[in-house]
Amino acid sequence: MEKPSVVKEIEKHYDVVTNIGFTGELEGNILYSFTENVAKDIVNNMMDGMMKIEEINDMAISAIGELGNMVSGSIATNLEKYGYNIVVTPPSVFTGKIVKVNSKGVILGFPVYVSGDNEMDLYFIYREANKDF
Repeated sequence: MEKPSVVKEIEKHYDVVTNIGFTGELEGNILYSFTENVAKDIVNNMMDGMMKIEEINDMAISAIGELGNMVSGSIATNLEKYGYNIVVTPPSVFTGKIVKVNSKGVILGFPVYVSGDNEMDLYFIYREANKDF
């Protein structure tokens, strides 16, 4: 994972996006964004050779959603250590050419390298509960 940066908007377009919302002392969304090839590589690594994913099918979508669950749960646990109690929602996985993502709040972008040189982008979009931006 590289150093995060604050971004004004999410400008890239992605083939696969997992969205997990959260509520509590902070509100917002965690987005995991991939190209189709990176998503397939991640799923194939998760399957550890049990089966080969050639396309983004229902099995791949389920695996990508589960990856989002695992990472978001870890983020929630770590935020709790700093006094921010949040509850995460079940993932929504979108495939196809995704239109521009728009959200209110502070957007932290995290470039993450997985499976060698494959890059996914993680966006943590947050605002304090009961505050308008």
